[in-house]
Amino acid sequence: MLFKDITSDKQSLYRLKTNEKVVFFMLNRSGEITFELAGAGAEAHIFSFFIGHSTDKGSLKIFQKHLAAKTISHTLIKSVLSDEAESAYEGLIFIDKQAMQSDASQESRSILLSPLARASMKPTLEILADDVRCRHAATASPLNQEALFFAESRGLSETQAKNLLIRGFFNEAIEKMERLGVETKEMKDKIDSALHSANNAKAQMTNIKSNPKSK
Repeated sequence: MLFKDITSDKQSLYRLKTNEKVVFFMLNRSGEITFELAGAGAEAHIFSFFIGHSTDKGSLKIFQKHLAAKTISHTLIKSVLSDEAESAYEGLIFIDKQAMQSDASQESRSILLSPLARASMKPTLEILADDVRCRHAATASPLNQEALFFAESRGLSETQAKNLLIRGFFNEAIEKMERLGVETKEMKDKIDSALHSANNAKAQMTNIKSNPKSK
């Protein structure tokens, strides 16, 4: 299974040939991207993470285009949004008439850490072939308060408890990549760095608000 980190790519079309199998990863990438499964037996496993704070805005459109038989594409979107951050995901699975026995899914999950954070998700299907398997799911919710309370009752601060749950939220996807044979240390480091930057920015903003500069 080939691995591609496409976080910084400008490319908008990824075309997979016969029996080509690729795991794609991106962090905080916006834009419109097409994954075209042009050859029989091709597989695309797509993982996209977004960590937004302050007034960050992320917008991602993913087009999973099945043009050949027995092709597979799975997309998993994970977003964590704080402050007034916003994320928008629009996904389309297209199964052409000759792409029989294809398997495709799209799943978008968002955690909202602020009542002002917003997540919009629009998964759609366009299926022209018989004998295919397609599914989609989308949810947006705050952190589980029972899990947060449990973590704090074990001696963690509120910030530590939130970070633990957020890392667990991303780890579900990381474990799926590991099962596909991907080495994930670099991705974990990128996620930790993004979470650390978001926490620092939030702490600095809190300090500014609590200690306004005197005239």
